Amino acid sequence: MKAINVIIFPFFLLFLLLLSGCIERPEAPVVSEQDATMEWKADGIVSEGEYSRSMLLQAPPRQGYSGGNMQISWRNDDEYLYLALNGSTTGWIALGFEPLEWMKDSDIILASVDNGRAVVLDEYCTGNYGPHIEDTMLGGTDDIEEYAGRESDGRTIIELKRKLKTSDRFDKSFSPGQAISIIWALSDNPDISQKHNVAYGEGILTLTSQGEAAAASVLGGLSPREIEGLVFIWEEEKAARDIYSSLYEKNNLTIFLDLTRSEQSHMDQAKAVIDKHGLALPEDVPGLFENKTLQEIHDRLLAEGSASIEGALKAAAEFEEISIMDLETELAVAESEDVRTMYQGLLAGSRKHLRSYVTDLHSQGIDYQPRHLEMKEFEETVKA
Repeated sequence: MKAINVIIFPFFLLFLLLLSGCIERPEAPVVSEQDATMEWKADGIVSEGEYSRSMLLQAPPRQGYSGGNMQISWRNDDEYLYLALNGSTTGWIALGFEPLEWMKDSDIILASVDNGRAVVLDEYCTGNYGPHIEDTMLGGTDDIEEYAGRESDGRTIIELKRKLKTSDRFDKSFSPGQAISIIWALSDNPDISQKHNVAYGEGILTLTSQGEAAAASVLGGLSPREIEGLVFIWEEEKAARDIYSSLYEKNNLTIFLDLTRSEQSHMDQAKAVIDKHGLALPEDVPGLFENKTLQEIHDRLLAEGSASIEGALKAAAEFEEISIMDLETELAVAESEDVRTMYQGLLAGSRKHLRSYVTDLHSQGIDYQPRHLEMKEFEETVKA
């Protein structure tokens, strides 16, 4: 019988990190774009013009982790997703699609190179931190159609191909133009049954729309309404980061540490689009906002959240509700493709955050009722 593969956070080491009170700011992943002019080939070699998009995801050293990065390159058509994973390790590398929260219900690709031969597994994670096992052991199918890999200069490179929509209920279904929430991890051990110990993180992988002129959408002008919305959303993500950072300092709950980092990543994603269009941003001063409404919301929820752990989780959940509503509003009026793509990614993140806060409250026997979202949308979000 094949070993069950589990990736588990070392909680006692993470606790030592929490005691330091240090929240690191992750570097913003920059997505580079080009025309995919070459035919895709599964050979473990990422050739110029083979992929249309690429980004470098990085994670710093921390307790129990040496730190590392993964370069992800991709292209897609109407039927297939083509991926290249290039991780800073000679052990195994992993990419997970659309987790419900943390790792739960994520569609995982776990890969390594064993004596020059690529090993690529199609897996599914059943819990927040594992276990994740091969789809075939759950009654599903192996839907990685082609793959190859190699090790070079201390890195593991894997290329693979899978359908956007398979018939396997353990595989996530994708559509051209979709913003996909991802998680990733690296281990220095080639034994895929061992947990990750090099790096881990999250990100957004956005598929191309068919017939999309990426450069034109990036360089095209924005309407005054889009400009106003972009700056507002960046400052709203900043409000989330500042609230969660302050609440973490008060109660040391791990969820606030993790989601502070996530909100900083959301700010960086918004800033990348803002910078492309040459727009100015307010100064990034923790706890201070140019938008008066955001200032009032920040101050109110921080005061409510400082009273107790229950209050903190409820205040954070309420903010995610507000964020979801605002992102839906801006998405409805945005016309530029790069702006819409970024909003879709942030919206997926906010929905995941809301699920996480509500789940933490439920685990403490506390029922959370929506304060802003309609009940139907709220239930669809938390039960997704």
